[in-house]
Amino acid sequence: MTVKKTVVQKTIAIPKSIADAQVIAKEKPQSTTVATSEEETKHEVKEAPALAETFDLPKLNYVLAEIIEDFKTNHKNLEITVLKQEVKLEGEKIIFQLNGEIQEEIFQKLRPELLGILRRKLNNYSIALAAELVEEDEESSAQRLYTNSDKLRFLLQKSPALGELQKRFGLETDF
Repeated sequence: MTVKKTVVQKTIAIPKSIADAQVIAKEKPQSTTVATSEEETKHEVKEAPALAETFDLPKLNYVLAEIIEDFKTNHKNLEITVLKQEVKLEGEKIIFQLNGEIQEEIFQKLRPELLGILRRKLNNYSIALAAELVEEDEESSAQRLYTNSDKLRFLLQKSPALGELQKRFGLETDF
């Protein structure tokens, strides 16, 4: 009957005499030296992909366009609206200029996935992502045309001949 040894029992060797301990001590540094050099080569291989390739705004926009296409196939429409916002690049920090809190919430949920994709596609693992809320101009928010009457008034200011056509054909904006 064989007794199974646990991992601890297999790895720990207790010497029975001082002579055995000296032999184990002489052998141990040699084996750890070999393991250390193997570990160093493994670390060198792991550090190689961490080198950061430089990228600029056009390359970033190209990669973002690819990501948007991928998201379109996966029907991630809310994430696409965030990715289509204006982007600033400060060194290796990518700043998305968002319009509101809802987009910021979507960005925070998307951030880990997007960071992984950007790091892989740009081959730069020191990229950082940030979001910045941009305030809307009062002029642009005041000029929003919601109702048909608002739209007609705006078009009449641009082209007064439209009022004449409205009267001639008897058109109404609200029906």
